[in-house]
Amino acid sequence: MPFDARVIAATSRDLPELVRRGQFREDLYYRLNVLPLRVPPLRERRADIPALVEALGEDMALRSGEAPPELTPDALALLAGQHWRGNIRELRNVLEQVTMRSDSQRIDAVQLERILREAGLEQIELPATLQNAHDADEQAALLRPLAQQVAELERKAIAAALASTGGNKLATSRLLGISRATLYERMTSQERSA
Repeated sequence: MPFDARVIAATSRDLPELVRRGQFREDLYYRLNVLPLRVPPLRERRADIPALVEALGEDMALRSGEAPPELTPDALALLAGQHWRGNIRELRNVLEQVTMRSDSQRIDAVQLERILREAGLEQIELPATLQNAHDADEQAALLRPLAQQVAELERKAIAAALASTGGNKLATSRLLGISRATLYERMTSQERSA
């Protein structure tokens, strides 16, 4: 029975190499390879990221019934600096995460950087302007009185220990290597200064 068909196939594998090694049928390769189209990875077309963010945001808005996210210029620059091994799927995933976890429709680079780190990116590439701002923020944080910095670190350590022990003060004091009386004293002084 005669029929007319067109096959559209996509792969991330190196088919010519697989044919050379005998791991892909040569006749099938030449039947499929009539009009090859190479779609470059997202990391090779970073200039497309603002348009993709807009299109993905509108799609997310249609599905959720909420307004699309608005990314600040520094957030867009942060997105453009990433490697994007997962291409557009990874970009969509990051946008959905940051949108769901944000209290605001407007997304900035700080929120985005947190999501990228939590998503497991080991190295987040900050654009030079953001890196300079990040370094300046770190420097400014270190140029405060030492007592403030120590108190902040102590507050974070106590909160983390309490969370890890389910609020058990005795276990928290043991975890921190201080007496229970000292723990209560530090917690009371933190409440007063807050």
